[in-house]
Amino acid sequence: MYMDVNALLGQWPFRLVRKNTLEDLRKVHQMNDISGGYVASLNSVFYNDPFEGDEELHESIGGTEYKHVLTVNPELPGWERDIEEGLRRFDIHGVRVYPSYHPFDLNGKPMANLCRVLVKHGLPLFLTKRMDDERLDYLVRQIQVPIDAVRQLIVSQPDLTIVLLTTRIAELEAIKEAIVAHPRVYFDVSGLKDRVLIIEDIIQTFPVERMLYGSNHPLFALRSSRLLVDMAHVDPEVKHKIMGENARVLERSNQPQTAK
Repeated sequence: MYMDVNALLGQWPFRLVRKNTLEDLRKVHQMNDISGGYVASLNSVFYNDPFEGDEELHESIGGTEYKHVLTVNPELPGWERDIEEGLRRFDIHGVRVYPSYHPFDLNGKPMANLCRVLVKHGLPLFLTKRMDDERLDYLVRQIQVPIDAVRQLIVSQPDLTIVLLTTRIAELEAIKEAIVAHPRVYFDVSGLKDRVLIIEDIIQTFPVERMLYGSNHPLFALRSSRLLVDMAHVDPEVKHKIMGENARVLERSNQPQTAK
C-alpha cells in the first residue's frame, strides 16, 4: 500500500493552485498507485485561527482513506486545546508546523511545550522546511529556517517522531549525524530535486528506512516526485519501502508514549 505523507488541500494565496480538491487528490493518487496519505490544510497556514481550516479539512476527508494532520502554530493561544479537539473530533494522526511562515523559535519554550504534548499523545511532528520555491513569494516572504535549528530540535527531542518535509539534500547531509542517531527521524522525497540519481546517492548516506514518499501536492507536481523513485536504479524492495512500507512506522507511533 503506497502512501503520500505530504499532501495538502485548500487554497494558496500566492498563485492559482489547480486540482486542490479531495477528488483531484484521489484521482492523481489512483493514477500513481497511491492508496492513501497524510493530509493537512493549506488554508490553516494563513488563517488567524488555524483550527478553522482543519474543520474545513475534516469535512472533506473525514471517514475517507486519508489521515488528518492538524496545523499548529505554537505561538498562538489555545493550540493544546486544538490538539485535544483534533483527537476527539477529527481522529488526527499528526501535527504539522510551518516555521518558514509562522515566526517561532524551533527551540523556544512554546515549541518545547508542543513537543511534550505530542510525545504524550504519541503523535508525530511533521516539520515543514519550506512550502514552495522561495523565489515565488512576494506578498509574504518565507523565513529561511536555519538547518542548525532543525538539528538542535532533533537532538533535544529523543522521544518524538519527526518527519522533515520538503528538505533539500544538502540540508539533510548537514545534519546527517543527528538524523541517524535519532531512532525516529524521517524525511520525505518532495525536496530531493537537487540533482539526477539522487535516490541512488541518498541511500548511500542514510538508511533507506528513513525515507518516505511525500509529494507536496498540489504545490508540486506529484508525478515528478513519483518519477524520482520510479526511475531510480535501485532494488525494487527499496522503492517499495520508500513508497509505502516505511510510512507504517507513523501509524504505529500514533500510540501514547511515556517520555523518558
